[in-house]
Amino acid sequence: MTDDLADERYVRLTTWTADGRPKHTPVWIVGLAEPTADRPDGSTNRVGFTTGSRSWKVRRILNNSAVELRASDSEGVVCSESSPVTGTAHIVHSPKFRTVRRAIRRKYRLEVLKVSLQFGIPARLRGRGPISDCAVVVTLAD
Repeated sequence: MTDDLADERYVRLTTWTADGRPKHTPVWIVGLAEPTADRPDGSTNRVGFTTGSRSWKVRRILNNSAVELRASDSEGVVCSESSPVTGTAHIVHSPKFRTVRRAIRRKYRLEVLKVSLQFGIPARLRGRGPISDCAVVVTLAD
C-alpha cells in the first residue's frame, strides 16, 4: 500500500480546518524507507513531501495532524481507482527536512528545476526565503 502510494507522481493531501472542513492540495510524494528492528528490509509506512512552513497546509496540520492521501493528477483530481489512505502528519526541519528534500529532488528532477526557476529564484530576489523550508512526514495507518 505505502509503496504504491509512494510510486505515484501526485497525491491529493486532505487536511482539515479548525471547523472541520476538508481542504485538498496536490503534492509530490516520496516513500521514506529506513531499516528498523521491526522492518529490517527497509519497508516503511511513512511518506513525505516538502512545503513552506507558512503554508496553510502546515497551519492546518499543526492544528490537526490527521490527514488523508489519495493518488491524483497534478491538479488534485483523484484517480478513479485510488483508495483513501489515512495517516498522522508531522512537520520536520533540519536533517529530516533535507532527507525528504533529497528524495524529492531524485524523484522529480526536472519538475524541481522548473519550480525553482519559476518561483524559487524570483522569491529570493524579492527578499523572501526558500519556497520549501520544512517537510511533512506522514505515518500511514496500517
